[in-house]
Amino acid sequence: MRVPKHFVVLLIVFAVSVTTASAQQTPPVNILAGAKAFITPTEARFVFPRQVRDSYVWDVPAPGVFGGSGGYFWAVSWDTPPDRVRIDPCELQLVQWWKSGGPRKGSLKDLIQWLRPVVWIKDTSYTGVHPMRNMDYKNVFATVEDGQLILVVRGADAVQKIFPTIPSRVKFSAIAVDSPEPNYGLSSIVVTKMVTVEGRTPEKTAGKPPLCVNLSERPE
Repeated sequence: MRVPKHFVVLLIVFAVSVTTASAQQTPPVNILAGAKAFITPTEARFVFPRQVRDSYVWDVPAPGVFGGSGGYFWAVSWDTPPDRVRIDPCELQLVQWWKSGGPRKGSLKDLIQWLRPVVWIKDTSYTGVHPMRNMDYKNVFATVEDGQLILVVRGADAVQKIFPTIPSRVKFSAIAVDSPEPNYGLSSIVVTKMVTVEGRTPEKTAGKPPLCVNLSERPE
């Protein structure tokens, strides 16, 4: 059976196109690649990697979306010993909730300047966690250094209260989106990355019970 020349040409073009497309595909980049965690007796620092964008948009009105859009979320969670679950903190979270009057634009520093991290403890409620009470939050804050978001716990008292047992690893979580303007509930995707803690003392490491449940991962 003789195959027409034009059919052979089409097959060659198709094969080249598929090969080219495959070669151009690159694996997705985890926006948390390069995250670092440091915990010492006097300070804890959780460094989120610098992102490609230098400008942020938030509080974007979005008809049909509850609360609008433009929300951002960063969190660090860790293991607690089995006998300290629901007693010791298990997560540090920074959330930019939607507010009316947007959209607003600016740098990462502009975005977080009025935000305050919250320390969470696991419980048996519907959400699975509750905010830590009697916490002096002036020693728990977020800052930006060289374009990197950093969650800081400063002072021996604050570190001891939040990390009575220093974990060997922590889980970073953040919102990643496909579009320039993040959108809660529609295009937002929470990505995570486990990171080894640096600066800790071996005798204070925790065991390996389940990680604290992130608010972003709670069932609807």
